[in-house]
Amino acid sequence: MSQDQGASSIDLIRWTFNINSDHRAEIEGHLSDLGFDVFVQDDSIFTVTWEEPDREVDEVIEEIWALNGEAFEVTQEEFHRLGMHTLTQAEDEGEPTQEAA
Repeated sequence: MSQDQGASSIDLIRWTFNINSDHRAEIEGHLSDLGFDVFVQDDSIFTVTWEEPDREVDEVIEEIWALNGEAFEVTQEEFHRLGMHTLTQAEDEGEPTQEAA
């Protein structure tokens, strides 16, 4: 049995990593240009979210390692959408109703 059977695609990746702060602008700009959401603390601690990944993860990491001038550890979390629902309040009732999206 293949590992891919029954596996859902990745909907979101979150990376956490520390860089050489001298390269913050280059790395932050590159990731922003790719459409990622980037949050930086203390000029070197990055939290990056990438919705619906459409490129090879390894390629993007190698690009930011090259911008940094050396490799660094990246913590990667993958999220899969198991269900998505919209809750609204019915006009005639106080209870929320649920719609599948």
